[in-house]
Amino acid sequence: MTTHTGPVGRLMEFTALPGRGADLAGLLLRVADALDGFPGCLLYAIGRDTQRPDVVHVTEVWRTAADADAALASPAEEAGTPAPSDVLALVAGPPRRTELAVLGGRLPGATG
Repeated sequence: MTTHTGPVGRLMEFTALPGRGADLAGLLLRVADALDGFPGCLLYAIGRDTQRPDVVHVTEVWRTAADADAALASPAEEAGTPAPSDVLALVAGPPRRTELAVLGGRLPGATG
């Protein structure tokens, strides 16, 4: 198996506690705002499932896996930035996570 050295992506699917999908989406949008300008973050998009309103998806693209890991490990620096425990308090169980080796496409802010 070869090692991918380009951008990496993550597809996350969160299922909120019943009736809390909008709250979870709002919290994750605050997380996205806090990542504005974070090194290596190429895309962090939040969306609600149109058929299952308590399901929220996060689509992430990072320059490297190390950048993605650094963002997850970094403390909330500014007041009001949600902590991972804030997100976990709204979910019904562990999120589904799919790791991707990004091969190309259209990425906002990407050069080339």
